Amino acid sequence: MPESYIILYACGSPIIVDFEELCLNNNIEVKAIVNNQGSSVTHAILENKLVGLSQLPSIDLSIPFLCPLFSPHNRYYAVTEALKYGLKPFNLLSDRKNDLPTSFSHGVGCFINKRVVIGAQSRIRDFVFINRGATLGHHLLLEDFVSIGPGVVTGGNVTIKKGALIGAGAVILPGITIGEHVIIGAGSVVTKDVKDYSIALGNPIRVIKQNQNSF
Repeated sequence: MPESYIILYACGSPIIVDFEELCLNNNIEVKAIVNNQGSSVTHAILENKLVGLSQLPSIDLSIPFLCPLFSPHNRYYAVTEALKYGLKPFNLLSDRKNDLPTSFSHGVGCFINKRVVIGAQSRIRDFVFINRGATLGHHLLLEDFVSIGPGVVTGGNVTIKKGALIGAGAVILPGITIGEHVIIGAGSVVTKDVKDYSIALGNPIRVIKQNQNSF
């Protein structure tokens, strides 16, 4: 028998495959998949018209949900919709083989994919998304709706603020602060703090423009 149940909400991303596999490995039964409409989900979110909500009257609202969207912007709006309809967030979905210290703490609605290592005394807040193969240093802080891409590496004492997205393979040196709604390009090396709403990339990092697609 499954240990618990889950609703996967606003599933417009190929990452849904990882969610379903982790649910199976953690003995969690997927009771419903809402908005499994491919790329049209993103457009629906941007128009504030999520498709598939007509399914909700037949769903047990006591079953918690997780949102597989990688974009912090889209995930925020999907989560807002789910909460508005009375759904409650799942606590944490993480691969059982991940290296998470006993001092690690987390909020609700969080997803940690496979082969992730997180250092001691690290904290993640609500609706954080960490993709596979990330190695995150000690005393890390990830604020609400942060997204960490595959293979990201951070040093210790790194703070990544609300709504930031770190692209695949980026490296963040120790003690760095990444501001709210920042986007860091894939493969970048972050050698200095990055201010709120910046889009930055390169080695070393440089700001190229402002992020207009925030929430």
